[in-house]
Amino acid sequence: MILLSRMLPFLALFSFPLLAYGQETSPSAELAKPRVLVSNDDGWSSKGLSALVAELSTFCEVVVCAPAENQSGKSHASEIFGKQLSATQIEVEGAQVAWALTGTPADAVTFGLLQLGQEKPFDCVVTGINAGANVGEISHYSGTVGAAMEAAGRGYPAIAVSQQARSGFKQSAAFAGRFLRKLLAEGPGIGVVYSINVPPFKEGVSPSVVFAPMEGRYLRIKGFKSGEPEGKTISVRAQLDFSPPLPPEGSDTRAFLKGAITVTPLAWDWTHTKSLARLKSWDTEWSE
Repeated sequence: MILLSRMLPFLALFSFPLLAYGQETSPSAELAKPRVLVSNDDGWSSKGLSALVAELSTFCEVVVCAPAENQSGKSHASEIFGKQLSATQIEVEGAQVAWALTGTPADAVTFGLLQLGQEKPFDCVVTGINAGANVGEISHYSGTVGAAMEAAGRGYPAIAVSQQARSGFKQSAAFAGRFLRKLLAEGPGIGVVYSINVPPFKEGVSPSVVFAPMEGRYLRIKGFKSGEPEGKTISVRAQLDFSPPLPPEGSDTRAFLKGAITVTPLAWDWTHTKSLARLKSWDTEWSE
């Protein structure tokens, strides 16, 4: 294991191979490949990440930088500002090079973009595939979305991929690959995260694809269950409600619950423009 603070000066000296394991191609064909950074929040060894890398490596030069351990629910949290982290080089089949970082998903993307993309920048960042849907308001809690948002904030196009099922990632990976091809061909937007959520596939049925705004919840915390007190301390566990009110028609959550693959563009800029305009009307009052 290499301490991050000590390894930074030396990483630029590494010469990472340009070919995927066991792949042979011409220099001209290799130059045409987009370079993609893959990360997640379930940890580098997750099956979802492996499936995503396997798919994207068929037409991309893939580099992995993912959390060393499961970091689900970390949203856009970061430890990199005041904590010494460590990074370990690992192997992920299909990746040109791969690293595991003892930080949050957002930290892994930061390290990947600034260090592993130092000499050869990435064309896009793709995070996932998350085991569990991150549709609607639930996306605010997601480390998968938070990692992609870190990339968007640094000026990179980003895609976050999640699915409801906890296993069987091949079909979601195939859709993500198809979407990435289209996005790169059309010209991706900067400061945008394209959040993809895939419902369980039904055999013989091709789900529709719906482009919709983020709205609604499929899961709520309805309260807490407390254990026996120990002095002034009690243990608490959240009680989950998987049957909240039906999300609004036209929302991504509603379409997802009906069985559609949803794609929602999320903005890096959190500014509520209508409220900002209203506050600006107060300028004269505050200048008195």
